Amino acid sequence: MTAAQILVVDDNRELAENVCELLEAIEDRHVACAHANDAKGALEQVSTLGDRIDLAFVDLRLPDSDGIHLLRELKALRPALPVILMTGHATVESAAAAVDNGAFALVLKPFRSSEFMLIARRALDQVAQRRERQELVERLEQSERRHRDVVEAIPALVLGLDERDDITIYNRPLELLSGFAREEMIGKPGRELIGKRGGVRRLATKDGGHRIIRWECRELEGPRGSHTTYAMGIDVTDEREMMRRTLRAERLAAVGTLAAGLAHEVRNPLNSASLQLQVLKRRLAKGQIDPAVAAADLVLGEIQRLDNLVNDFLAFAKPQPLRTKQTDPNHLVQGVFELIRPEADAKGVRLDLDLGDPVEPVDVEEERMRQVLLNLARNAIEAVAPEKCVIVRTRGADVSGDIRIEVEDDGPGFPEDAPIFDAFYTTKEHGTGLGLAIAHRIVTDHGGSLAVSSRPGCTLFSVTLPQHTEDQD
Repeated sequence: MTAAQILVVDDNRELAENVCELLEAIEDRHVACAHANDAKGALEQVSTLGDRIDLAFVDLRLPDSDGIHLLRELKALRPALPVILMTGHATVESAAAAVDNGAFALVLKPFRSSEFMLIARRALDQVAQRRERQELVERLEQSERRHRDVVEAIPALVLGLDERDDITIYNRPLELLSGFAREEMIGKPGRELIGKRGGVRRLATKDGGHRIIRWECRELEGPRGSHTTYAMGIDVTDEREMMRRTLRAERLAAVGTLAAGLAHEVRNPLNSASLQLQVLKRRLAKGQIDPAVAAADLVLGEIQRLDNLVNDFLAFAKPQPLRTKQTDPNHLVQGVFELIRPEADAKGVRLDLDLGDPVEPVDVEEERMRQVLLNLARNAIEAVAPEKCVIVRTRGADVSGDIRIEVEDDGPGFPEDAPIFDAFYTTKEHGTGLGLAIAHRIVTDHGGSLAVSSRPGCTLFSVTLPQHTEDQD
């Protein structure tokens, strides 16, 4: 335990030693005393020891000054220093002057040791409490400095919001990226920057541009039901651009494959139509009308097949720009469910609907996303036997702010390595092999992903969509 340093100022050395002896006898206290004979010596002691002096006892009469004057000088040097005045000739005026100048107490000589020690203990308790408060403040400041240093050193964007969603933390990397100084942002509303649960959001920059940020949010409970939100963000603008370039390169690389596949698919119906036209020509030459009608029907069927193939290929190869809007996934899935239910009933397949609650809105083009879900649901119904089950469900936002729409069936499944999303791959007799490829393209264009897992008895297609696309204003 650090000793309490006490200064006794009195020209009577014997009295000063008696005071020190009493002070050093205080229980539970480790006291060290220093002595000065006059005001000059007292001021020198204070200048030398500084903050180490915890308490001063000052005689009201000194050879070179008076106790009130010295009290004022000591307070000027150390405003928080408790000073106890000692006098053998107290008056109303001296007592009032002591109070007016901030003396801790005024004790009369000769004083009783018990009363003297009680006053000294009270003064030392006050000093101890002040020190504890000061140490607590210093620890809090040190902790806050460490906290700020960590926030500034993290190679990520850090944003803090109070319970009113006003910005309380705006770190240096965020300043550099956005161009807005911390002083400009502190106290402003910040919820729109990170969204309700984070996810991918646009961050406006001071130069009029924007960056794409992926935010992770955590909400911490505070006293009396208050809360604080902390968000950490990563700039994914360049990553998204690189992904676009990679996708464009992959699409260009796939052109040759697509061209070969399209040529193969086109040749089959063209060859069939050509043969039927030759048969039709011979039958017409012979006057065989009825067989000619059948051949014409076959030719029309092959031409329709070609038309479907070309339309699907164009949808895959040259998608149109998205026109997204805020859409309730549950409402979208409910509509698809109603559209597809007659097909399920006709085949005797049980169709179940499982809607999550709540499921946050997403930015999608409804017609195209409906096309994706209809394709997945129709495939599932075609894959299962009568009396089997197909489930269409929605799931609310995960920690990344993404929602999921799932289509599950208990059909036979397909091999794990089947390239089901490749163009022209199909297991259907009259399929074009472009349905799932188109669905994958549409979901990807929305900034989401389409995944599948399959085993005998369970095939699950999962559409993952962000709540906010990078094209959102």
